[in-house]
This record gives sequence, C-alpha cells and structure tokens, in this order.
Amino acid sequence: MTALLLTANGHAAALDIEATTLKQFDLQQPPLDVDTSPDGKLMFILTPGQVLVYSNMGNEPVNRITVGSHFDSLTFAEDLDLLILSSKDDQRVKMVRIDLVSEISTEGSPVIGNPDAPVTLAVFDDYQ
Repeated sequence: MTALLLTANGHAAALDIEATTLKQFDLQQPPLDVDTSPDGKLMFILTPGQVLVYSNMGNEPVNRITVGSHFDSLTFAEDLDLLILSSKDDQRVKMVRIDLVSEISTEGSPVIGNPDAPVTLAVFDDYQ
C-alpha cells in the first residue's frame, strides 16, 4: 500500500506501508464494538448481550461478561479500569469495573500456622 506524505517544506513524498494480519476472530454473533486495555494485553469485543474478553491475542475468550442486548458501544477507561457501555436506543450508559483475579498455587510452599486455614496470605519477598 502506498500513502502520500507531506514533508515539512510542503513537498509530497510517497510512503510505503506494509500491513500484516496477526489474528482474525470468527465470532458466533456480530461484533458491535471493540476496545483494548492500554497495555494491549486484553481485548474486549462487544456482541449482542455480552462482552467477550480475549487475552494476549488468544484464540478463545478467557471470559465473558453478560450485559444487556441493547448495548451497542463500549470503551475502556484506563485510569479507572472500567468498561463503559452505552446504548443509543435505550439512552443508557453502564459502567463495569474490571478486576483481574489470578489464582496462585501455594501447594508445597512453606506454611506458618494452620495449613487448612480458609484464607492464605502469600508473601513474595524474594524478588531480585
């Protein structure tokens, strides 16, 4: 693909652009809107009634967030970790907080106290 570039002195120059498809998603429903987290690790695809959450360009969604089927637009507010959904027809806006939860296995790790306690506090103090 060739595009036109205007230089600082006002002259035109040709600029070549190469486009490479990295991933294509075949969805079961039509995509209504798409946004990503600022770090690019999460992609949110709004379809009728749900938001599909993909991680690191994976092939399958890592999560699905059920929303009303009337929402037709979304954006990610990075400072607040919020998905903001809007509906033109219903004149409605919905904010959904996104909290990333990771399970960490403590099996085989040293324990102080009751190993069968309902809550485990893990301390990571060996960073270098």
